[in-house]
Order: sequence, then C-alpha cells, then structure tokens
Amino acid sequence: MTEIFFINSDAVSNQKHSYHDQWIEHNVAVTSGGTEWHQQIDQIPKGSMLLLHAKNIGVVAAGTVLDEQALLVLRGQGTIGPSEREEYHRQVSWFADLRNSPVPYSEIIRVWRSNPRKAVVRVANHAPALLELVQVQQETADLETIESRYRGQPTELDRMRKARLGQGQYRTDLARVWAGKCAVTACPVEAVLRASHAKAWRHASDSERLDPNNGLLLVANLDALFDRGLISFDDDGHMICSAVLSSEDKISLGLPMHIAKSLNAKQKSYLRAHRVLYGL
Repeated sequence: MTEIFFINSDAVSNQKHSYHDQWIEHNVAVTSGGTEWHQQIDQIPKGSMLLLHAKNIGVVAAGTVLDEQALLVLRGQGTIGPSEREEYHRQVSWFADLRNSPVPYSEIIRVWRSNPRKAVVRVANHAPALLELVQVQQETADLETIESRYRGQPTELDRMRKARLGQGQYRTDLARVWAGKCAVTACPVEAVLRASHAKAWRHASDSERLDPNNGLLLVANLDALFDRGLISFDDDGHMICSAVLSSEDKISLGLPMHIAKSLNAKQKSYLRAHRVLYGL
C-alpha cells in the first residue's frame, strides 16, 4: 500500500526561515545541500504520501508525490530558497492544507512515538493513526474556515458545514443522483455509504462544493481510496488504479471496477479534475 514519509521544510539551511508556503503554492517538495539530500528525496516512490512539517510549527500539509524522481533545479531556474545554489524538487499534489490548523509535534510524538528530525523520514509504524490525525485536522481547518466565512449567516453556515461533512442537502441530492446506491457496487446499505467530492474541497467554489454532479456515493473502502487518489474514473466510468496499489492490493480489494451508469458532462469534468490532482 501507500508509503508515507515525513519531509522537513528545510528551515535550517535557509537562515531558519521555512518556505513551506512556497512549496504548497508551487506544488513541490524540496531538499538541498548535496548528494545525500538529493538521494533522500529521490528515493521516495511515486504515489507516496508526504507529511510536510515545519520546525516549531508541526505538520502543515499532506500530499501525494506525482513524479518518478527528483528534478535538479539550479539557482535562477526556479529554486525556492533564495540562498540555495541547487535544489532537488519533487512534484506533489498537496491535498491537505493544514497551515491554519497544523498537527502539532506533541500529537506526532504521541502517535508516532518519535520526532521526525531528519530531512526525509519513512513512516514504518503507526501510519493509520497519522493519517487519521491529518484527516481530522484538515476537517477541523475546513470547518473553521467555514465558520469564519459565514459568521452571521446561520442558514448558509449550516448548509456548508453539512456539505463538508458529506451530510445534509448535499448528501440527499447525491443519493438522489445515484438512487441511494453506491455508484460502483450498487450497495444500498446507507450506513456504509459515503458522500465523496470529486473536485477537492480546497480547490472548489461554493457552488461546486454543493453540486451533486461533483460527487460519488461510494461504500466506505472505495470512498477512502478515491479520497486519497488511489483510484479514479475515466470519462467512461472505468476505474483507474494508482500504480501504488500492487496486484495483491487490487485482488484483495476486488479492483478494478467501474461506475454503474453513464456519466453526464459535468460529472466527467469533475472527475477530470480529480485525475489531474492525483496524476492519474
């Protein structure tokens, strides 16, 4: 399954300044300093999940690695740190922006039993608990943004909160589109169905967040795979599996499958955005 790595925002080599904002804005992860650090970022497999942490702050973003190997970037050709002679970049889709609500180091240490001190550290243990931390923190950050944006507008606030949580009118509309069944398996058991967004919440407008065409009703395991970009669907509804999933993984999950009905133009457009985000 997906490998997970902590990556440090490299403030030590940049006069104690963290450039994690620029990493997120430019969809990259960066190391610098010579062969050792080039090799560290180069050995991260495509499709891995990165947990970006900044010194004295905590985990500020989570993303998926989109490319096969690191790109050497020389000064004047797009380096992030102004003092760096050369940097080593990986393309990353930062799907969780936690800058307004970082995962503190105290929580990382509590769950992971250690502090990720090196530039790049592979997560060998407690990965599910770390993923849950990120998911909870992203949800918290999104809900705080909604609270701030719609303060004094109780009806709209409630509507957007429920849409973010896959509840309320959004879920009702989505269930109507998919006849109350999983879009892939046709499972009708409401307790295991999740209301997914195809175009990611952080990249969508409010109207897109509420549009049932921007969603799939999925059983929980497919929702988790779709939400992490481990699966997507083409314009014909055929499932695309990330290269991160091994043959054994796909067999155990019963993959690939396909969407049970034809997609309309809007649904295809939203799914295209999902594929682009995760490099599928």
